Amino acid sequence: MKWWSMCLAGVMLIGFQVSGHAAPLARTTAPSAGIEPWMVGYWKVSKNEDPLPPDTFGIEADGTYIMQGINCRVDIRGKAHVFDGEIFTRLILPGKGPIGFILKPDGQGSLTFTSTRTQRNATYSKLPGNPCPNGAVSRPGVAPSEEGH
Repeated sequence: MKWWSMCLAGVMLIGFQVSGHAAPLARTTAPSAGIEPWMVGYWKVSKNEDPLPPDTFGIEADGTYIMQGINCRVDIRGKAHVFDGEIFTRLILPGKGPIGFILKPDGQGSLTFTSTRTQRNATYSKLPGNPCPNGAVSRPGVAPSEEGH
C-alpha cells in the first residue's frame, strides 16, 4: 500500500463511527466572527486610487456586513469574519452571485481594500455614525457592482 493511500484511509476513518455508518464531524460551538470593537461601525472611502465616488459600508459586532454603496443606493447584507487580523467579507449580489473581498487594518484606525480587478487601493475611514439612517434609496435596474466595491 502506498503512503498516500494510507493517509487517505486514515482521514476517511475520522468521519466514520464504529458501526461503519458515516458520521458528520460535529462542531461543538458556533463559529465566531472575531470582529473587534474598533471594527464595528460605518466606514467611507477617504482615499481611492481608482477614480470612483466614495462608497460606504457597515460592520456589526455579530459579523454582519452591510454594503451601502454610493449615496445610500443599496443595502445588501452579508457576513464578515476576522482571520489573521484581516476582515474577510462575503455577500450575494442580487441577480449576480457571491462576492468576497478582504479589508486590511493599517494600524492607524483605517481599513485598506485592494481591488482584484485594478490592483489599486482604497482606504476607508470610520464615520461617527450611519450615513444612511433611513436605509437604502431603491434604484431598480442599477446593478450593485455599479455602486462601489
